[in-house]
Amino acid sequence: MVLLAVAQFLVVFDTMVFALGLPLIARDRQLSFAGLTWLLSVYSVCFAALPVFAGAIGKALGQRRVLMGGLALSSVAAAAPALSSDAWVLLASRAVQGLAAAAITACALALIDSTHPAGPGRDRALNVHFAVVACASPAVVLPCSMLLDASQSENTIFWVQAVAGLVLVALAPVALTESAPVPGAGPGVGRAALAVVPLGFLAWFTDWLGDRSLSATTVITVAVAGALVPSVLGWFGRREGVPELFARLYRDRGAFGAYTVVALLAAGLAGVVSALTIATQLLGGLSPMRVGWALLPAVAGVVLGCVALPALAARVGLAATVAGACGVSAVGYVLLSLPGAGYGFGDVQPPLLLIAFGCGVLALPAGFARSGSGALPQGLNSSRQFGAGLGVSLFAGIIQVALERTPASALTGVHQYEVSLGGGVRDCFELGTALCLTAAVVALLTLPRHPVRAAGPEPGVSGGAPAGTAGSPGSSVR
Repeated sequence: MVLLAVAQFLVVFDTMVFALGLPLIARDRQLSFAGLTWLLSVYSVCFAALPVFAGAIGKALGQRRVLMGGLALSSVAAAAPALSSDAWVLLASRAVQGLAAAAITACALALIDSTHPAGPGRDRALNVHFAVVACASPAVVLPCSMLLDASQSENTIFWVQAVAGLVLVALAPVALTESAPVPGAGPGVGRAALAVVPLGFLAWFTDWLGDRSLSATTVITVAVAGALVPSVLGWFGRREGVPELFARLYRDRGAFGAYTVVALLAAGLAGVVSALTIATQLLGGLSPMRVGWALLPAVAGVVLGCVALPALAARVGLAATVAGACGVSAVGYVLLSLPGAGYGFGDVQPPLLLIAFGCGVLALPAGFARSGSGALPQGLNSSRQFGAGLGVSLFAGIIQVALERTPASALTGVHQYEVSLGGGVRDCFELGTALCLTAAVVALLTLPRHPVRAAGPEPGVSGGAPAGTAGSPGSSVR
C-alpha cells in the first residue's frame, strides 16, 4: 500500500512541480506562454486517453509488471529534457510521461483490488487509496515549491523525477505481489485499444475548445451539456419500446451517474489547483513556497469530506449526500470567481477548503458500490483520471486565451497581470461552479436515494460490485 501511494504521489508530483516550474522553464528554454500550455495539454490528453487501455494490458501481462514499466518509462522521459534543451524533446517527454502516468495510476488500483480479498479489508484499502489520490494535488504543492526554491533550475525537477521512478522500480518486486494474468484477457486489450480513440478525441477536443478564442460562456455551455445530456436521455428509457441505447442508459444510470460525477469533480479539483498555482503567483504576488503553504489546507478539507460524507450517506442516501457535497464545492468556486476576490495567501484558503470538502466524494469507492449504483472502483478511477486530464486542459486553455489577448510587452507587473489575467481566472472558477452544479444535478437524477448500508462482510460480491447491481453480470439498477 505504501509503495502504491508513493507511486501515485509521484504522478501528481510530476504534474504539479511542472506547473509550478513553468516560469523557470519559460526563462531557460525561451518558450512563450502558448508553448507552456501546450506542455500541460499534451500531458493531460495522453493521461486522459489511456486509463482503460492501461488496465487491459495489466490484466493480460500482470499489473505489477505494467506498473514497473510505467515507472521506468516515466524515469526515461523525465531524464530526456534534462539532457537536451530542445523544445521538441520536452514536448515529447511530456507526452510519454502522460502515457506512463496512465499506466501507473490504473495498475496501482488494480493491484489493490487483486491483493485484497473482497470485503471490509478491500473497502478500507480502496478508500485509503482514493483518499490519498484526492489529497495528493494540494499536498504535493509545498514540497514541489521547496524543491524549486532550493534548486532554481528545471533540470533538478527532471532528475528528481527520474531517480524517484527508478527507486520505485527497484522496490516494486520486493514490496508488491504480482497479479496473475487473467486467462483470455488478450482480446480485451484490442477492445480497450479502441477506447483510446474516442477518449483521446474527447480529451483533444476539450483542449481545442479551451484553446480557441471562445467565450467562457460557450465553453461552460458545451461542458455542461456534454455531461447532462446522457443522464437526461436515460430517463426516456423508462418507457417501453424505446431504443436500446436509452434503455441501457436508464438501467445503468447509477453507475453512469457515479462515473460522471467523479469525472466532473476531478476536473474541477485538478483545474482549480492548476489555476491557483498561476493566479497566486501572478495576481497574488506569492512565491512558489508561499503558494505551497496557501494550498496545503485543502488537504484538511478533503480529509474532512472523507470522514463526514460516508456517515451522511448512511443517513440521507448517496444522491442527497453527493449533491450536497457538490453544492458545497460550488460555493467555494463562487467565492473565488467574485469580481472583488483576491488571490493572496489568506484569500484562497476558505474557498479552497469548501471545494476540497466537496471533493471528498472522490474518496468514496466503497460507498458507491454499497449503494447499489453498480459503480466499480476501476471505473471510478478511470473517470477520475479522465476528468483530471480534461480539467487541466480546460482551465489552462481559458487562461491562455486571456493572456493571448494582451501584448507581452504590457505584462510588466501585478497590476497589468490583474487587468489581463483576472477575467480569465474568474472565468475558470465560473467553469468550476458550473461543473459542480452539473455534478449535483446528475447525482440527483441518477444515484440511489436510499441510505448507504454500513460496511460489512460481502458474500454476494461479484467482480468487485455487490451482486444484483449494474456492475455484476446480468443485473441492473432498480
